[in-house]
Amino acid sequence: MEVANKREKFESHQDIIISMPEYRVPKDEEILEALKSIFVRRRVVNSQRELKRLVEKELRSDENFKVGERRLRLIALDSDLVDVEIHCRESPEKRHLSKCPVCDTKLKKVKNLTVFGGTVTLGFKCSRCAYWSGLKRRIPMRYVFTRR
Repeated sequence: MEVANKREKFESHQDIIISMPEYRVPKDEEILEALKSIFVRRRVVNSQRELKRLVEKELRSDENFKVGERRLRLIALDSDLVDVEIHCRESPEKRHLSKCPVCDTKLKKVKNLTVFGGTVTLGFKCSRCAYWSGLKRRIPMRYVFTRR
């Protein structure tokens, strides 16, 4: 008798209708066009969240488009439309960094020669974006996008 009740509950859960999301993800080209039109009108956007809001507003037409902040930042970095200024805070922990927290590119070590002929790692620098870090890890807090 208990088994029958469990089956009834299980069968009633199968009746749940899974709905599709009420938004679409735009193509990279559409995002790039939206970025171009935004930076024709504005010289500076002071945060990544504000840029996301502006791009989604620009893309809004018949359909509701959504863009992730990280994806938008990477597209903006790859386009030659904007310069990205990265404001960071310093973490108290000393930890080796291998990938850039801004663009996921492998970081290059910044080294210096010692008096005795050895090398010392002073920090890390990204070749794709403007991120750099010393031995204490710098954590990105704000991105400022400026038209070139």
